[in-house]
Amino acid sequence: MKRILYSILMVMTVNIVSAQEKSVSKVEWSVAAMLPPVAGLLVQPGVAGPVTGISNGMLIVAGGANFPDALPWNGGIKKYKQDIYIFRQDEKGHVLPGNVSRQTLPQAVAYSANVSMPDGLIYIGGENNNGPAGNVIRLTCNNAGEINFTPLPPLPLPLTNLSAAGSGHILFVAGGESVNGVSGRFFSLDLSTPGAAWQTLQDVPVAVSHAVMAIQDGGVYLIGGRRKNSNGISDIFNTTYRYDLHTDKWALKEPLPYAVSAGTGLAIGTHEIMFCSGDKGDVFSKGEELNVAISNTTDALKKETLTSERKMLMNTHPGFTKEVLLYNTVSGRWKTITPFPMEGPVTTTALLWNGTVIIPSGEIKAGVRTPVIISGKLFFN
Repeated sequence: MKRILYSILMVMTVNIVSAQEKSVSKVEWSVAAMLPPVAGLLVQPGVAGPVTGISNGMLIVAGGANFPDALPWNGGIKKYKQDIYIFRQDEKGHVLPGNVSRQTLPQAVAYSANVSMPDGLIYIGGENNNGPAGNVIRLTCNNAGEINFTPLPPLPLPLTNLSAAGSGHILFVAGGESVNGVSGRFFSLDLSTPGAAWQTLQDVPVAVSHAVMAIQDGGVYLIGGRRKNSNGISDIFNTTYRYDLHTDKWALKEPLPYAVSAGTGLAIGTHEIMFCSGDKGDVFSKGEELNVAISNTTDALKKETLTSERKMLMNTHPGFTKEVLLYNTVSGRWKTITPFPMEGPVTTTALLWNGTVIIPSGEIKAGVRTPVIISGKLFFN
């Protein structure tokens, strides 16, 4: 284990930064593009949990899930997708209208963990109608828009709503949901070694899904998330954990200002982590409580009343937080930064595309998706 961790450290860029290091001062958020319509749809509804990342300088948005016919509490069925959208930038960095690839994903998938690596986009786990998946696949796109899929070693167990990040040629995966419940496992994979297997690292201090992972300043950070308990009610976390590659240990850092899950985030520069939007759980937790009450009652009238209450709760969902937070790994402090002027998306992946923050599609209210691709121009002081 020490030899593995030493190898990981050798490929990571560890920066010693000073208080004078440039920090993000504000973000100029805008709509960069929209997901294009697909055959048979007049309106593109967007997807939650898309496979997304950068390959060969192009933005890939694929798969995901939505409710094309009706919201779930009105009888709608979740549909898992295989469509692939490809976006390019012009010489000024503007996102050009995307096109729908003639190819599709090998199988429908949503809620995977996505990591953009130098040699392609890697999507990990996720789910479809068959439940959580253990597949790990590298997606590469050439200049002509032709896509190749390369299977990598599968996860030690199928997981959905898991967290992942990469540094150099090392891939890290933590948490997620398995068929047996929420996971606290933590794994790494050395992509530079042919035939390498996933290595088991120190478990996360608490089993968690829907968390944000970022690698920064020599550590792996796991932020927020939730854990569904056996009683049907979830704990939502405000925790910031840091895994130290020197010691193979997790440490608790300054918590988020509030408990939140299903947000998205990424490392910025050498010592900052951005955390965007998320579900603070007000409606989510009330919905879980109503689900439990509905399941536990045998009184038909009471069940009908509770079901109507839940439907009203979901139909009037206010959306998710528009807040954006910034964590400084040197000071160990969180602060607020420019919020979204548009609806805050959850269950998607934030990434950097030539220095601009990109957040594609996602869920903006319970059951409701967006086709919007958000861009964030960063300003530093």
